[in-house]
Amino acid sequence: MNNKKKYYFWLVASIIVAILFSFSGFGLAFDSPYTIQDDARQHVFWLQRLSDRDLFTGDLIADYFSSVVPNGYKFVYWLANVVGIKPFLFNKLLPLFLGVGTSIFAFLITLEIFPIPLAGFFASLLLNQNLWMLDDLVSGTPRAFFWVLFLGFIYYLLRQNLLFCSLFIALQGLFYPQVLLISAGILSLNLITQKQKRYFYIIGLIVAIAVMAMYKLQTADSHEVISLELAKQLPEFYEGGRNTFFLDNFFSFWLIGQRSGYFPREWQYLLLCSFGLLLPFLLKSPKNFPTVRYIKPQMEIIGTILVASLSLFCLSHLLLFKLHLPSRYTQNTWRIVIAIADGITLTIIIDKISQYQKKMRPFIIIIIITALLYPTYAVQSYPYRLGYVTGEVPELYQFLEQQPKDILIASLSKEADFIPSLAKRSVLVSEEYSIPYHWDYYQQIRQRAKDLIQAQYSSSQAEIEHFIKQYKIDLWLLDKDTFNSEYLSKNSWLNQFQPETKNAIAKLQDNNKFILNNKSDRCSVFQTAKLNLLDARCLISVQTH
Repeated sequence: MNNKKKYYFWLVASIIVAILFSFSGFGLAFDSPYTIQDDARQHVFWLQRLSDRDLFTGDLIADYFSSVVPNGYKFVYWLANVVGIKPFLFNKLLPLFLGVGTSIFAFLITLEIFPIPLAGFFASLLLNQNLWMLDDLVSGTPRAFFWVLFLGFIYYLLRQNLLFCSLFIALQGLFYPQVLLISAGILSLNLITQKQKRYFYIIGLIVAIAVMAMYKLQTADSHEVISLELAKQLPEFYEGGRNTFFLDNFFSFWLIGQRSGYFPREWQYLLLCSFGLLLPFLLKSPKNFPTVRYIKPQMEIIGTILVASLSLFCLSHLLLFKLHLPSRYTQNTWRIVIAIADGITLTIIIDKISQYQKKMRPFIIIIIITALLYPTYAVQSYPYRLGYVTGEVPELYQFLEQQPKDILIASLSKEADFIPSLAKRSVLVSEEYSIPYHWDYYQQIRQRAKDLIQAQYSSSQAEIEHFIKQYKIDLWLLDKDTFNSEYLSKNSWLNQFQPETKNAIAKLQDNNKFILNNKSDRCSVFQTAKLNLLDARCLISVQTH
């Protein structure tokens, strides 16, 4: 097989691998008509307004999430809707295309560094293995675009293609501005360290600054980022909170914290890392590993990526939470760097073994591919299941969908997380939408949750009526075990809202009589074995005995 045929063979193989992993994800995504990706419940539910403008009118939650996503993200979902692909279906299909694009660029970048197609294939395969054990790419949310946009930028940077490099910089700003900051950091470092073609980096930086300025202008008056001082006062940011950030363990906080840590923490990371860590030693032994001589000067891009990412990581910690989460600047780039380093290392080692056992080379490659492809099939039994969740009460969603489109539902039930996505109706508050990074939004959500807890466990008819009229509640959804003290005491989300939750638990333990409990049968409009949906008008009009 000549070099050109090898190139296309392994490129096609890389694309096939991406499709295989995507199909494995499809097995979860299409498990049920009521299966959706966890984060899509935040970022996609409001996009159902593309087909029906009457949905989520005056909805605080829908308006907030629609305001924080970049315009490019909105555009691709709008375009999909125009051709007849509904938002949640498109959300399930999108990872396939993003995964294929990511695989192609991972392959091409590896060849720019080490021009042996097998290395490009291994890098692509390893990156896919890593990504399809997580819920980033599969989420179909703005952060899912990180991989293809960052790798596309790196590839055209290595190729010194100013037009396409600038295009990817612009796309980064339109889809996921955080990756744009990393790219700007890389351009700045190259401007300092590279003596040739400095105009290339200057123009790239001008484009990056212009795009960031446009994005800043679009979002300047939108939301107030929560301050570090205020975040430290909220239980939401501590262990057990909705968005755990501050950890007591120094090691965990700085190195492997999901939101604060430098390194990825997924279980397979150490296995992946073990290959790439050998590369620096192989580079020092060209006599023993002759394939090392094919490594090109473009290898320095790996160091540049890591330095730029580390700089943004430190800056993000210094400016908490102005640049959002520090981990977003390093964990993703480490996954890319490790995949490329591993791909090169594996190829060098295979070539060394082949010097003594040439006939064994195909078998060695097949064994390695089989071992690395295993997660393609194991992913469906992986505990996290790529973040896919399934609504378990279809009859509730169907009932609610038959109600007026402008209704508002109050509930402390976990089912409230599914209602906007699966029933297309607004909820007053729920855990899924309680994101605390913008205080102007979250203080309203927090107050709603506190008021709802107080009203739900109230013995005062006047208090119930005031709550319903204040928030214009139409329906009130209760879990059947709502009036069991363990319902509250074991709910980590509700325990963020104090003193309301503690007061409610004390009332339950004292066997107080509650208005909602007394009226739950007479005001019920829909029931299942675990849920009871009450008519708010009935709660106001019917008197307790």
